[in-house]
Amino acid sequence: MSERSASTRFDPHTFAFPDSGGPGSADRKAPPASTLYPNLSDYSRVDVDRYVSREHMRLEWDRLWTRTWTLAGRETDIPSPGAYFRYDLGQESFIVVRGRDNVVRAFYNTCQHRGRRLIEDDFGTRVRFVCPFHSWTYDLNGENKRVTDRELFSEQALCGDLNLKQARCETWAGFVFINMDPAADSLANYLGEIPELMSAYKMQDMHVVKDTVVTIDCNWKIGLEAFIESYHLHVTHPQALPLVDDVYEQYDVYPNGHARLATPLGIRSPRISAGEQLSDELAFFLRDAGLDPQTYTGPVTSVREAIWQAKRSPANRFGLDYSAFTNSQLTDDWNYFIYPNTTFNTHPEGVSVMRFLPHPNDPEKFIYHVQIIVPKLKPGVRPPFYMGVEDSADISGKTRPRRQYTTMQNPLLGEVFEQDISNMCGTQRGLHSRGLPGGMRYAERELRIQVFHAETDRRLRGLE
Repeated sequence: MSERSASTRFDPHTFAFPDSGGPGSADRKAPPASTLYPNLSDYSRVDVDRYVSREHMRLEWDRLWTRTWTLAGRETDIPSPGAYFRYDLGQESFIVVRGRDNVVRAFYNTCQHRGRRLIEDDFGTRVRFVCPFHSWTYDLNGENKRVTDRELFSEQALCGDLNLKQARCETWAGFVFINMDPAADSLANYLGEIPELMSAYKMQDMHVVKDTVVTIDCNWKIGLEAFIESYHLHVTHPQALPLVDDVYEQYDVYPNGHARLATPLGIRSPRISAGEQLSDELAFFLRDAGLDPQTYTGPVTSVREAIWQAKRSPANRFGLDYSAFTNSQLTDDWNYFIYPNTTFNTHPEGVSVMRFLPHPNDPEKFIYHVQIIVPKLKPGVRPPFYMGVEDSADISGKTRPRRQYTTMQNPLLGEVFEQDISNMCGTQRGLHSRGLPGGMRYAERELRIQVFHAETDRRLRGLE
């Protein structure tokens, strides 16, 4: 991929990487977004009400969150019968548990006596769930096994089903998804071709090395939008420009609101002047892939090709088999968005998984959850620098890191994420200004945001 001018006309609906494969390739270009959303032009502007209104928050809960597949957690967190984790979504809470029959189930985290939540911890292992209020007891299949002092209840009080109520629960690539709608289509049909496009990463074989949760002072959509466009990179993350082409990217849109954005790495942004000298950032990128920048003799524009060749060597630095990956996947950031609230920044050496979860009762806050998962790497080798894994983190997979709850003042997510958090909060505050009568405005480069709003409105109107 040669360097280009930032002034050249760019069409996100049609642009594809020059080396993208045709049918069958994971890089293949999707049809234009207008084939799925013919009214997409209506979403070049949206009203700010959807980011601040409690009425809109309630509409989203009734017609989006309770009817859509959402990512609940990792299968590796429930490796054996009795293992469970808690998943909170808005005002609901779920127990995701592996039963004695090895089946993964999701139960509403609510005792059938007086509604007390059964668990408060993030993870654990139990042989049964005992309500901490009055000791009603349920087995791993959700069946009620004990009503304490049953003789004190009338027949009317105990009539009906006393078992825990269950939500739909299905898995893909090592992730557990739930859906509160019993009539919803299967997860496989919902995801469409996404699993096939992402299959080379084998995320089911990766393990968690970082797990951070922070509550942010903005609507969940403001948070999400910051991570499904790169238009902000040149001003918010200027340190990345010598390493990232933030202009010529591949945008792909799929049914059900899913989308992806592929951003080339190992090539300078067209926004900065070209040169023949290897920048410090490109030198670091070479070194991270196992190449010595001091002995690199190729042109600056061939750094990507050098890394492709190095990674395809059986003696590559990370000790991975890259044969199933396309060249672009070896260097570039393929950011997949699984509607409605999860992004995957995918690399063979690791994946950053981000969830943007609605706050239980405040439309101007959300829960930001970041997990980093990596495959088993060659001993002594760390994940690439852009994964944001601390040097002190155990990446072997022998121990699972604790889930850390941080603050906006000290999120412990690294420089890039902290820059994004500043934008999120500044945007939310600006929405209340009288100086924004025209609402939000989106460029063609913010295509995935327009698609997101088009899909959301479709669901809020009950057209899904």
